[in-house]
Amino acid sequence: MSISRRKDGRICVKYKTPDGVWKQRTFARGKEDEAQKFDAECAYDETDNARMTLVEAVLVYLKNVQHCRETTMTYRYVITYLARHLQSRFVDTLTRRDLESVRDNARESGCKPSTINHYVGKLKAALNWCAEQDLIPENPWAQYRALPAKTVHRTGEYADFLRVYAELPEWMRWACRTAMALCLRPGVSELFRLQWSAFDWDVGCVRVRMPKVDDVKTVYAPAAYLTEARQRFEADGKDATQYVCRSRTGRLVQKKTYQKAWYRACSKVNVKMPPYAMRHIAASEMLAGGADLAAVAAQLGHRSIQTTASVYTHAVAGAQQRAALVLPLVQR
Repeated sequence: MSISRRKDGRICVKYKTPDGVWKQRTFARGKEDEAQKFDAECAYDETDNARMTLVEAVLVYLKNVQHCRETTMTYRYVITYLARHLQSRFVDTLTRRDLESVRDNARESGCKPSTINHYVGKLKAALNWCAEQDLIPENPWAQYRALPAKTVHRTGEYADFLRVYAELPEWMRWACRTAMALCLRPGVSELFRLQWSAFDWDVGCVRVRMPKVDDVKTVYAPAAYLTEARQRFEADGKDATQYVCRSRTGRLVQKKTYQKAWYRACSKVNVKMPPYAMRHIAASEMLAGGADLAAVAAQLGHRSIQTTASVYTHAVAGAQQRAALVLPLVQR
């Protein structure tokens, strides 16, 4: 609550209703006692005032944790459409039924179980962060499991990739070589936001920020790629703020721009493959070539090698067979 006096002498009292809505009431000049009394009657528990609504939790999370533009837009969609009816609800009042209502809204929008899990996961991530920061007592949805959904990895064959690569424009080919060499997520937030300042030419590594997981990975690039990259860096006048991969006109690449170039090339060679397949192909080729599982996980930026092993089971099996061949045998 707050009490203020207007220029005409009237007294304005700002107060909060039990529903959490701020309002104000005006008293005539000379009615200070009534204003003070009303202000005291409207006093609310400071503990209740500290309660956080769902929309407040999401906003404070986005404000304090850096995300790429696509992730921010996802949160906007979830809050504006899927959880619109829960925006003003206090987090500590959310129930299992409220969670199901968000899922129902997603189903009505035609979302598959995997997509629904993705949207709900965003809300859980925001609530988990708020709970860790002691902004809310706990995440009320933490105990509920995700919907059963089959994970479809966006992968492809290296031979098909080469066919698509041959039809791409030169600026996109360089972007593909960068994505493969550095095991990047081929999107606006990671690949096309990469700057020359991330390159350590003396060590031969690149430090890449991964907005998807809010982390930084160190990648050791192939020598041939580093040689070409150094030449391009010097051609840019050693400007460390320049983007490594740019459009045909030298500008920042947008999502529609690279997707149009990629899928046009796919159409020419009759191949169905998303750009993200490049990351999976790079990992599979490294494992198939005998690379250590932990090293590949580090190149990808996986926090756990279990993630790498579960996704690339087919390649890990081949690596195990090669490991068995070099195992020394004890003579009988």
